Amino acid sequence: MKYHITCPYCQHTKTAYTLPLNQGMLEAFIKFADLFIIDERPKKKGEIGLSNPQYSNFQNLRYFGIINQSEKGKEWFLTEKGKEFYYGDIGLPSPVAFMEGESLTSDHEAWETHEGERKTIFIKDVLTYYYKQKPEYQEEKSDQYSFI
Repeated sequence: MKYHITCPYCQHTKTAYTLPLNQGMLEAFIKFADLFIIDERPKKKGEIGLSNPQYSNFQNLRYFGIINQSEKGKEWFLTEKGKEFYYGDIGLPSPVAFMEGESLTSDHEAWETHEGERKTIFIKDVLTYYYKQKPEYQEEKSDQYSFI
């Protein structure tokens, strides 16, 4: 993406960036979503159990709209869109674009400068080994880990 805006008054330049959904992000997402869904409460950074590189990947998921944080430094929570993605009900367009920490909508003019195609990614497309996510399989999943 080659999109920049320069303020005519202060000469501050804003640049748009793209971010593809990747396996590292999804692995961090699954770790967080598994914990969030079990007890349905927001999680602080230390509660998620991610290394610093994994946490960096995890934070970028906010641009996809599947996690959110009420304020910087506060707990993270899974959005409704995130739950739908986790259960395989929806896919996410990839890459996403952001500028100055804000996601850009699909109709933003910055997309006119994007080279390459966007495609919809489902969780199973990237994490083909990951266990079935549908609610009807959750009992089977918990039985699998009952020996722990």
